[in-house]
Amino acid sequence: MSLRIIEWLDFLENSDSSSASGLFESAMTVGVFDGVHLGHQALIERITRRGPNPTVITFRENPKKMVSPELFEGDIYSLKQKLAIFESLGVSRAVLIDFSEDFSKLNGREFLDLLEKWGRMVFLAIGSNFRCGFRQDTDADLVREINEGKGIPTELLSPVVFPARGEPVSSSRLRSAIISGDLKLAAALMGRNFSLDLSDLKAEFRGCNPGSGTESGSYVYDLCSVQRIAPARGEYSVLMQPGAIAGRIKVEDGKVFLPIKAEGLEFN
Repeated sequence: MSLRIIEWLDFLENSDSSSASGLFESAMTVGVFDGVHLGHQALIERITRRGPNPTVITFRENPKKMVSPELFEGDIYSLKQKLAIFESLGVSRAVLIDFSEDFSKLNGREFLDLLEKWGRMVFLAIGSNFRCGFRQDTDADLVREINEGKGIPTELLSPVVFPARGEPVSSSRLRSAIISGDLKLAAALMGRNFSLDLSDLKAEFRGCNPGSGTESGSYVYDLCSVQRIAPARGEYSVLMQPGAIAGRIKVEDGKVFLPIKAEGLEFN
């Protein structure tokens, strides 16, 4: 099954919603899903198991970039990484919202009405700490109340607790683990090794004789230029993609230094 990607404005004109057969009725979940950690996976597992047409409503860019840019530390994953994981988890549609001024002014009820009207939402799974709408005016309990008043079952999932520490899994905890260099904890919170997407970055060669076969230096990728987080300063064992080439890399001040050009890194 291939993932269908729909822009929010196209979603609001979605001809699928006119299908009389009910084929495009959707089980939905909503969120930023940065890192697609174990808590996010629990939500996605719920809609893929419940169905029909499991659909993730998410954002092209993290809203915190616009709402609180001074507090935003960076994305854990690129959009490309998020979408690839959605597809691997069995999601059939991903709706991408551009967090515009107009969108930010929708209250929670209006947002839910749009999901019902244009997405034919027949089931919703959200976290128990979920909030949406203008100035976060609608919490998870009110979302359930609004939806169930329309006959739309809505499940509130409690945070997944990380057994080793007895703490809830969250994007903020995951982000802190990566920034501090605790990539074993990050992998445990995600259920997979931490990885970096470099495919949208241009490498800067620092050294001499690039391309000669005798070059001495590094290819440098600046993650800060795309507001993506990097692990703490240090050296790390990685697999460089494509080709899963094993090697050692250096990270320093939001930049990664590689012996070869790469499109992505998986940290061991």
